[in-house]
Amino acid sequence: MNLTRKTPMLMTWEEDFSQHNELIDEQHRAIITSINAIHFLTLKGDETHIIKHVMMLYSQLELHFKTEMLILRQNQSPLLAGYEDQANQILTSLLNRLDAPSDDHQTQLLFSTFKDWWQRHLELHDSITPFLKDWERDFCRVADADSI
Repeated sequence: MNLTRKTPMLMTWEEDFSQHNELIDEQHRAIITSINAIHFLTLKGDETHIIKHVMMLYSQLELHFKTEMLILRQNQSPLLAGYEDQANQILTSLLNRLDAPSDDHQTQLLFSTFKDWWQRHLELHDSITPFLKDWERDFCRVADADSI
């Protein structure tokens, strides 16, 4: 195995990704961080922690998709059905990752899948950002332990 292939090609947050909505941007940053963690752990061969991170990513994506679907639903957006289909596809592919054997090819395929999804998701945001800007409610925020 070539060690140079083991160097993670991580995704990085860029200000261009910002939706100018604190909640959505916070969720996007967490998703990128989790994708990078899974990629790094897979390349490192640390299977014991990968499942935990995949499930964390699943939860983050599920929360994010529900947040954006709620916004689209409340704004009666015609984009809702297509968005929901895409969300279900990425969640299913993530669960399929748990059943797949880990090797370099699978690792690159998984990371490539998430990079492609991220690009499509950002392109989709070109359409849904107007709905986000009109929506300023608190929803799906992580509460401080003191406020519970």
